[in-house]
Amino acid sequence: MGHGIVGSILTLISLIHASFAIVISVIVIGIIIYHQYHNRLRREEKITLILSANIYFYMNIYVVLLISCNIQTLLGDIYEKNFDSSWCTFREYFTGVTCCAVFNAFVIQAFYRLCRIVYSNHRWIRFFWLYVIPIPIQLVGAIIILCPILIWHDVTYLPNEYYCSPAFTKTRGILWGTFTAYGLPLLLFSLIYLRITIFIRQQPLNQTLMVKQRQKRDLAAIQRIFINVGLLLVCGTPGAILLIMYFVIGIEYPLTYRIMWVGPAVSMAILSIQMIFMTPQLKNLITIRR
Repeated sequence: MGHGIVGSILTLISLIHASFAIVISVIVIGIIIYHQYHNRLRREEKITLILSANIYFYMNIYVVLLISCNIQTLLGDIYEKNFDSSWCTFREYFTGVTCCAVFNAFVIQAFYRLCRIVYSNHRWIRFFWLYVIPIPIQLVGAIIILCPILIWHDVTYLPNEYYCSPAFTKTRGILWGTFTAYGLPLLLFSLIYLRITIFIRQQPLNQTLMVKQRQKRDLAAIQRIFINVGLLLVCGTPGAILLIMYFVIGIEYPLTYRIMWVGPAVSMAILSIQMIFMTPQLKNLITIRR
């Protein structure tokens, strides 16, 4: 085996967590779809559930691609086969696209709360499709913004990992992918949170109790979204540290790519459960009504 027992164990850990995440995601999406068509839901509840389903949907695709890479790596460790192909390159590119779409889905959730708090007096915020239309746009945007990685041919086959990925030596592709998939959505999310915080602090003290309670609920929802996004970033920290070490000392740790894949797999498994308990509408739908 190319990376020995430790490398295979890391890949197996990633595979197990990713498989758990996909099972939970499919179940939650199924429950949401069922209740969307069989129960009368309030507009707010309906929008929140659709935006949650959007996150689970792209998370599901990302995890499926992750499982595909893990299986290929395990087969490579055992049989030492070469899996280099055009599909291998495209799969890695689309993995980055779906990762970017997951973060963008959280941005859309934050945008919904921004509209409810800052622009609550405007009629257009009640328009249901205002929050549904961005869902397909986020995928198209991710496909376009990550195109340079394909154009630059920065996705290469890693013979010791048995799948394709932007290698650490492809600094341009690594930095562009990191900025577009993680940095840009995080920047947008932070700006939304900052705008909401400033708006609430500028409000007069004589607001009605109902308005204060609604703003408090929406602010709590934004903070929960921040926690979910933070989870994804924290679990990606080991990979970021190894990348920085490579840039500083110029030596690539043999298990770098195996460790990098464990983080996203574990975070997706935790997030699939965490979202249920941190989204009141989902919790009510799954734990109370069931």
